[in-house]
Amino acid sequence: MNRKNSLRTITAFLAFASLLLVSLPVAATGGSRTWAPEFSERINSIEKKFEKRRKALGIPGMSVAIVKDGKVLLSKGYGYKDFESKVPMTPDTQLAIGSASKAFTALSVLMLQDEGKLSLDDSPSSHLPYFKINNQDTNERIQVRDLLAHSSGLNRTDLAMITGKLDREELIKVAGIAKPMAGLRERFYYQNIMFTAAGEIVARTSGMSWEDFVPKKIFAPLGMNNSTMNVKDMQRSSDYSFGYSYNFDTKKTRKLPTRDLGPVAPAGSINSSSNDMAKWLRFVLAKGVAGEKRLVSEKSFDEWTKPQMKISRNGDVSYGLGWFVQKWKDKTVIQHGGNIDGFNSMVAMIPEENLGFLMLTNVSASSLGGEMMELVWSGMLEDQNEEKAGPEQEKETGVYSFAEAGFDITVDIEDGRFVAKVPGQPTYILKKMEGRKYALSNAPAGFFITFKDDEAFLEQPQGNYTLKKKGTAETKETKDYGAAKELIGKYESVLNPERKVEIAEVSKKISLVVEGQPPYALQKKEQDTFGLTGLPATYYLKVKRGSDGKRTGIVMVQPQGEFEFKPTAEKESSPSISTDELLAKVVMALGGEPALRSIKSRITEYEIDAVHQGVKGYGKVWSKAPGMSYSKTTLTALGKKIGWTKDYFDGEKGGEAHSFAPSENYTGQRLADVKAGNDFRPFLDGDKKGARWELLRESKFKDEKVYLLAVHPKDGNRIIHYISAKTFLPVRSSSVIVSSTSSQRIPVSSTFEDYREIDGIMIPFKVTATNPGMGDIVTVIKKVKHNRKIKNSRFTFK
Repeated sequence: MNRKNSLRTITAFLAFASLLLVSLPVAATGGSRTWAPEFSERINSIEKKFEKRRKALGIPGMSVAIVKDGKVLLSKGYGYKDFESKVPMTPDTQLAIGSASKAFTALSVLMLQDEGKLSLDDSPSSHLPYFKINNQDTNERIQVRDLLAHSSGLNRTDLAMITGKLDREELIKVAGIAKPMAGLRERFYYQNIMFTAAGEIVARTSGMSWEDFVPKKIFAPLGMNNSTMNVKDMQRSSDYSFGYSYNFDTKKTRKLPTRDLGPVAPAGSINSSSNDMAKWLRFVLAKGVAGEKRLVSEKSFDEWTKPQMKISRNGDVSYGLGWFVQKWKDKTVIQHGGNIDGFNSMVAMIPEENLGFLMLTNVSASSLGGEMMELVWSGMLEDQNEEKAGPEQEKETGVYSFAEAGFDITVDIEDGRFVAKVPGQPTYILKKMEGRKYALSNAPAGFFITFKDDEAFLEQPQGNYTLKKKGTAETKETKDYGAAKELIGKYESVLNPERKVEIAEVSKKISLVVEGQPPYALQKKEQDTFGLTGLPATYYLKVKRGSDGKRTGIVMVQPQGEFEFKPTAEKESSPSISTDELLAKVVMALGGEPALRSIKSRITEYEIDAVHQGVKGYGKVWSKAPGMSYSKTTLTALGKKIGWTKDYFDGEKGGEAHSFAPSENYTGQRLADVKAGNDFRPFLDGDKKGARWELLRESKFKDEKVYLLAVHPKDGNRIIHYISAKTFLPVRSSSVIVSSTSSQRIPVSSTFEDYREIDGIMIPFKVTATNPGMGDIVTVIKKVKHNRKIKNSRFTFK
């Protein structure tokens, strides 16, 4: 049986179309900066840090603005807007802001509500008669508010959108065909087409298109004269940037065509510069006032920026109307990023501090936006005089005996600070004076400690004492291990029990282990809170405890929300069969080794139904032993063709092409995974191919006992097969999709049903592929032909 998913190419494209990272040579900087003298040191420090990260991430160019108390402290370009010609980025360079446009669309709706032309409580169909949702209850109760809060229950219906073949009304109709993933307001699902519908409602109620409304009613009053609504207008300007991608495997930078988002413009088509977007920041921080003119009522402004739809269960991360609403420490942050082909943005503010920043880059889905929030917030709001401990302080750490007082003082490094800890007292921060002498900075005046090789001299108003060093303090690694050891175990998602993670010891470190991803070592940040090595600071783990203090679960915190996991309840059963015995039974169930080896090639015709996308299609795949394939899928919606996608693999090289995106050659890990996925006889001769098979455990799938059989390809990612204990046929598989232009790893799974015997072997005639971005894609086989002559040239991309 060939495990190849005929929609692998579409799935991968959607998973990574807006998840691209770039790594480029160091670039020059250009532009200007203006800041108040009292903030110059802080701005300098922040600028050095994010510029260092830009270079580390290899971003070709970016522009940044920081606003505080109504003043523009920084507006400057970095790197290149034209990488090939090395043309510097400036603060007036236009770049796409992507989904940061959504806040403009939501504001447009609220301004019209203030004029009495619509209400957030209106049914969308009262303005757009063709609007509908494929769920009766949702269709009857959905409001305009839900379009702006991602609370419709629809997953992203972006497949029809990216083909570029449908107009705005048609895309809204396609979304109405798609099956929702949840009921109205039950779960947060990011949804571009709902914002598109909101923009069309703006047009119907205002008498002008959304593309005309925003420049006239928002840009003009704010003085945003260097902002545009589409690609053509941006490229007519005298200062605009190209967009790029970068392949981490080949180390090559690639210029991307700028995608025309006309049909879905209200979801993300605005282009702007850091100088113009600084005006937007000032407007939002002024609570809707531009100069002396209020553009939106105080009531509507509050609706705009308050939580409307929970993302995390406790509401710490929510969505407003065109804004994410979350916490930084105890302060409220409103923010929105944007990603389209070749461009990435972040707009973020802490209103109570009258502070905000804007970042625009010319590379898709850079991680820098999330990192910038921490850099700017801490850089502008926290004490910058606090010294960070280093090797000089590390050698002083240890336990010192204060014999006269009857207790020990522990000198240590915590969260980068050099500290002294006394039982029953606050932690004292040690500030260097001279040599090896330190002041206890948060103690009353007159407290100092001077270190010597095997003792410390404590000075205090009550008298001076010599403290003998008893031994070294625990290393950070030891403390991390000790604090996290109690978490070891397996956990399942509260929302989706099939989603499991494990906390285990890996290379002598307690780590979070997620299928298909590298282990993340836990680093203690504070009580019951752990950072994850290798991930930004916005990703961390919290321990959940009951009233008795006992651990009840863990919570994964990330920018998208908080996700709770509880300890796995059922005990895993030890397999009652060996790996080799199970493999032999699978081969027999599929038809037996002679029958499987007798099949040399296969031509398969199929139909697809992307049920959560509102898109269907059909196609054909040619495959040939030992591992070659070529497929072409035609996509349809509303009864017409909207695009095609192709992929190929000739046994060594492979790639993909689309009618709606540049072609791509597979490299690195992606190529290795494609090679493993194209194995014509995956359950035969595994050891000869360098793969390692491992029977993990017994489990259940759809109330049926299954064996979890993992294959570790020589170079590819692990694939887990769910083998029926009754028929010994594969009923499910799970793995990850990786990209050469992103560090993202997207979990994917396939279920296999309706097995039929064709030429002596068993083939599943129904395969349902699932991933977070696409939902379910059902492939139904219509015709299979074996041992047809296929030229090897068929598998070479032309």
